[in-house]
Amino acid sequence: MRELRLKWLLLGALIDSTAMSSVWPLTTIYMNQELGHSLVAAGVVLFLNSVASIIGSYVAGRLYDKYDSYYLMLGAIVFTWLSMLILIFWNGWPIYPIMLVLIGFGTGWIATISNSLGTTIRNHDGRYVFNMLYFVQNLGVMLGTALVGVIFKHSVAPLFMIAVGIFTIFFFVALFTYRVSDEVQHHRVENKDVQQDGFATKQGVTAIPKANVVIIMSLLFSLLIMWVFYQQWNSTIPIYMLKLHIPLREYSFLWTVNGFFILVVQGLLSSVGGRIFKDPYHQVYFGIFFILASFGILAVASAYIHFVLAMIVLTIGEAIAFPSIPAIVNILSPYDQKGKYQGLTSSFPSAGRSVGPLIGSALVEATSFVALYAVGMVAILVVLVAIIFIIDMNKRRTTKFE
Repeated sequence: MRELRLKWLLLGALIDSTAMSSVWPLTTIYMNQELGHSLVAAGVVLFLNSVASIIGSYVAGRLYDKYDSYYLMLGAIVFTWLSMLILIFWNGWPIYPIMLVLIGFGTGWIATISNSLGTTIRNHDGRYVFNMLYFVQNLGVMLGTALVGVIFKHSVAPLFMIAVGIFTIFFFVALFTYRVSDEVQHHRVENKDVQQDGFATKQGVTAIPKANVVIIMSLLFSLLIMWVFYQQWNSTIPIYMLKLHIPLREYSFLWTVNGFFILVVQGLLSSVGGRIFKDPYHQVYFGIFFILASFGILAVASAYIHFVLAMIVLTIGEAIAFPSIPAIVNILSPYDQKGKYQGLTSSFPSAGRSVGPLIGSALVEATSFVALYAVGMVAILVVLVAIIFIIDMNKRRTTKFE
């Protein structure tokens, strides 16, 4: 049975992330300064982009479990490629926001198929696969955002030309390397074997144990809440730093710090993570604790060094926790529903990203920046306590699908 090689999956994820990261940072600046629309309008477009990504993730996950992932991936690449190609020649209003929403749909679709294909790789530990996917995706973010700073002047056309060129490479990588056998993709098992192992089936679909569902959904809702507050780094925190008379160039440097520490932590996890964290749940707890601590630092921040420290602590937390969750979901989801649950694993963070700026701005207007970050600390503490309790109560009753 032919299995997808991890190096090709990682190369595709790197190409996709680089191309996408050269596109989305421009939205607010380009719409406000070049197209003459308000920041509110830009915010609405980004919200719709996230909603489209959620829909793309969910639809792709459901289709993955029924159809050939090879054609689903090629179709998504071509769809996104065409959307970016149009923006080379027509990038005014309203074509720009319409195509950006379509790109969001394609991005969500590709992310889910990539994660789902990661579940088919059997010659590497699942946590290693998802750690490496997270690693290369963040490397792509660093490369893509660097391209924006070097190339963007007043026109987005050159950046979309580069993105189209990068996606052309992605198409050929997928064309020649992403075909896997149907048996490998769906882990085909006979119904009689399923029944012998104690699993009921309904219309050919394996019934997932209740304990598995409880843990998966608790982790997904945890992701949603954490991303609501994580998104403050893109929305309220730069405004708060300006109020403290910290210039935007120093805010931008924080993302360089973020990228550097993600690469360092992911490199360590990829080499020794399995020896440090024997239990993947403990890895999630440890990461969430660091994310919680970062908001504690933000709540008392008054100088630039405090924001640097908060970003370092946040980055360590996200690099430890976030890639562990899809790996756990993979272990707990039946072979014939891995696409569905990997789709949800992509959709919930997108939902958090979409509503995060709205929730953050509403809390700031009602209270203050400090209160917002304190609320974030408390909310993530509740998340941590809740999932420790839920997982401890259910993990002995779970069934693993590895």
